[in-house]
Amino acid sequence: MRVAAIDIGSNSIRLLVAEVDEREGPDGALETVARAGEVCRLARGLDRAGIIEEELAQRVGGLAAGFVRRARSLGAKHIVIGATAAIRNARNGAEVAGIVERRSGLPVRILTGEDEAQLVYRSVILGLGRSAARSACVVFDIGGGSTEVVSGVGAQTGRWASLPFGAVSLTERFLHSDPPGPGEILALEAEVRAEIMHHCALMPEKVPLLVGVGGTVTVLASMDRQLENYDPALLEGWPIRPERLSGLVERLSRSCYQDRRGFSTVGEGRADIVVAGALVVALLFGRFPSAALVCSTQGLRYGLVRMAAGEYLDRR
Repeated sequence: MRVAAIDIGSNSIRLLVAEVDEREGPDGALETVARAGEVCRLARGLDRAGIIEEELAQRVGGLAAGFVRRARSLGAKHIVIGATAAIRNARNGAEVAGIVERRSGLPVRILTGEDEAQLVYRSVILGLGRSAARSACVVFDIGGGSTEVVSGVGAQTGRWASLPFGAVSLTERFLHSDPPGPGEILALEAEVRAEIMHHCALMPEKVPLLVGVGGTVTVLASMDRQLENYDPALLEGWPIRPERLSGLVERLSRSCYQDRRGFSTVGEGRADIVVAGALVVALLFGRFPSAALVCSTQGLRYGLVRMAAGEYLDRR
């Protein structure tokens, strides 16, 4: 069966069309048919104003409509649209979801922090396969407006937390110089460290498997592998060793916007926020020390596409 998912995040909107083996059900292996993504920056100014700008809402609605048309042209039988922190937290989030629904013709599910965390964790573990099947694990997903952290053993989730910051919101609050000044970095780190200590206090002190999801993590893994282009097949399961990770974070933190924009796997849409994301990665690695940070490319849209597969099977 062919299904699709659209993930409306705080920084970008992503499409996944996938083939799922009906005999294995929604937890079986996925074959990617098409992936796409566009920067939407829904969280721009959200911390300050509390609402999503009309221009951004209309842009996301148009992008979602285009993704729906593409998914249907590829034969998707069922499509799920999920929205995360920006729409979840905005005072006009319901109105923005309504714009997307009218333009795309499909309902928008505004996910709770728990929904998001659970979907991401299960998707990551299933994607990694045997290496994660029975291991104690912590998975984190750094978005534009929130960061989800989930602990568990194999596919069974344990404690979870939705941290109230992401790469976009932290950049807008703390990082104003180019490159960021030491005082700005220290202020960001103090805020993030305090939130991690508070929200993750009851999670394991150390885990054998620490997995990161999201654009920041794939940028770091691509830099570590010295890739010229984004290639999920080469990034899925890639371990970034501690000494390499610290060097990559420092390199990004010391570079200016134009230099970061020129990095082949960063690009214009992430160059301004990747420093904040990288600093969060470093702090999470400090909280959950492991032999390496493992990169996963199977984030929320993969969880949503498995949801779509389950719903399609249930209604047949």
